[in-house]
Amino acid sequence: MKRLSGKIEKYLRYGRWRLASRGLPMWWHVGRPNFGDDLTPDLFQRLTGEAVRFEPNRSAPHVLGMGSILSKATVASIVCGSGLIEPVGTPIRTRAVSVRGELSLRALASAPDDVLLGDPAVLVSEFVERPARKSHRFGFVPHVRSVDRWRSWNVRGHRLIDPAAPVWKVVDDIAACEVVVSQSLHGVIVADALGVPNVWVAPSRDMQGGRFKFDDYFTTIDAPKDPVPESSDIFLHPGSFAASVGHYRFDKTAYRERLRAAFRELASNLSRA
Repeated sequence: MKRLSGKIEKYLRYGRWRLASRGLPMWWHVGRPNFGDDLTPDLFQRLTGEAVRFEPNRSAPHVLGMGSILSKATVASIVCGSGLIEPVGTPIRTRAVSVRGELSLRALASAPDDVLLGDPAVLVSEFVERPARKSHRFGFVPHVRSVDRWRSWNVRGHRLIDPAAPVWKVVDDIAACEVVVSQSLHGVIVADALGVPNVWVAPSRDMQGGRFKFDDYFTTIDAPKDPVPESSDIFLHPGSFAASVGHYRFDKTAYRERLRAAFRELASNLSRA
């Protein structure tokens, strides 16, 4: 029954986004609630000042948003920060303004020298006011598939940040923690972006692609992270793990301006069509 209700929710969410008729066309993954995917439309609207809508037809001009969706790119896509979840065998033919990291960049059939590197979530720092006082010593962000397991381990009542919660609540909850322990890629990215020390928990066996997408992101920060094993120990002894903040190696202002320029170009091209 739980699996069925999840499918129904997915179709309802997909249908809601398809009904949006105004805004520039974008494609992102619409599945179970997951802030790493669901952050896409609102973050891009805030970054560019342009309204967006979901474009189901990837043969029509569209922006491919953030998430591990680069393998979905077509010649009609404008890739803005997408990444791969695992290596692909066939080079991807598309137009890229930015990709998540160097591993994703290598998968492109061709890439101009000015393709930027970085997940757009590194720019959340422009929209979140960091609290003067932290509300939680530790915050835990499971992968969306690990929520129930992590909840059962949380016998000491630490702050568990559900990735299925509303996206800006997740971001605000991360900002309110002194240390974040995350198995979610975007939990790590947002914590880094907000200067919150964080611990990366190794992917579980049911996470597609393993550590690939994390290593992809780590190519864009000043120091990679080493994972700690996923076990109940992360809740029992969270202070025993070394936490760090990865700093984005490139210019965030330049990144935002390139995204704005890409959206302006798309709007102009659509208006002439």
